[in-house]
Amino acid sequence: MLRLYYDPVSTTSRPVMLLAAEENIALDHVLLDLSAGDHLTPEFAAINPNRFVPVLEHDGFRMSECSAILKYFADLHGSAAYPTELKARASVNQWMDWFLGLFSKDYNYGCVYPRLLPDYRLSEAAEAERRAWHLASAAKRLSILDAQLASGGPFILGPAITLADYLGACFITLGELVEFDLTPWPHVRRWIATMKARPSWDEVHAGFYGWQAALRAQGAIAA
Repeated sequence: MLRLYYDPVSTTSRPVMLLAAEENIALDHVLLDLSAGDHLTPEFAAINPNRFVPVLEHDGFRMSECSAILKYFADLHGSAAYPTELKARASVNQWMDWFLGLFSKDYNYGCVYPRLLPDYRLSEAAEAERRAWHLASAAKRLSILDAQLASGGPFILGPAITLADYLGACFITLGELVEFDLTPWPHVRRWIATMKARPSWDEVHAGFYGWQAALRAQGAIAA
C-alpha cells in the first residue's frame, strides 16, 4: 500500500501527483489542508517532524521530500522518466537539484511566496529591495533554462520526458498565481504548454487552479 500525504495546491505535492497519475500508480491519498494548518498538528509532526508535504508511506517505510519520492516511484515502477543509464540519470538528478536549489531560492521563495503568504514577507522597504534582487536572479535562471530547452527536443533533456520535467514544470507554474510574465523566455513557455497538454495535467491541477481563481476574486495577491 502506497499512502501519500499531500495538498493538491502544494508546489512539492503536484509533481508527485502528476507522475503518479501518468504512471497509473495507485495511491491511498491523505489530504492535508495547508491553509487550515493540518500540517502543524502534533499528529502530523509525528509523521514528518519537518511538517511539510508530501510524505509517502509504503509498507511501513516512510519518506518525505518530493524529489526523493519521485525517484522512489520511478524505481518502484520502472519508469522511463528516470533512466537507468548512469550519465542520463545523473543529468536528470542535476536538473532536479537545480530546480530545488538555485531556481526555487530566487523564484519560489524570492518572487512568488512573499506575494502570497504574509509569513514570507519582510517590511515594505526591505521586501521591495529583496524582490528586485531575486527577480534579477530568477531572470538569469530562466535564461539558462530557456537556453537548455532551445538546444534539444520538447523536454529539458531532449525528446523524452523525465522527472526533471515533472518537478520543474510545477515549480514554474507556481508563478501563475502572481501572473509572473514568461514572455522573455519563449522556449520555457513552449515547454510549459507541452507539459500542460499532458493527459493528467488538468485533473492534477484542479485544486491549484481553484486556488488561483480564489486569489484573483479576493484580490489577495500582494503588489
